[in-house]
Amino acid sequence: MIGGPFFITPHAVRRYMLRINGGIDYEHALEQLIDHTRTARRVKMLDTGAQLWRTGKPLRLRLIVDCNQPGKPQLVTVL
Repeated sequence: MIGGPFFITPHAVRRYMLRINGGIDYEHALEQLIDHTRTARRVKMLDTGAQLWRTGKPLRLRLIVDCNQPGKPQLVTVL
């Protein structure tokens, strides 16, 4: 994956499509999600070891990010 602060998993893209913008195809959803993550900031560490992140306004997405893997942090899902 090129661009953006995270490696975005296919599951995260599908959750974004399901919860936020279901009227678009996978590629457009991925592009939108990459744009949203550029404004993301870490909120807290979760009990599972993953991190909760939030994107900036206007959408304010809540993201679950796994930073325990080598390489870029992985955006696991969109809440």
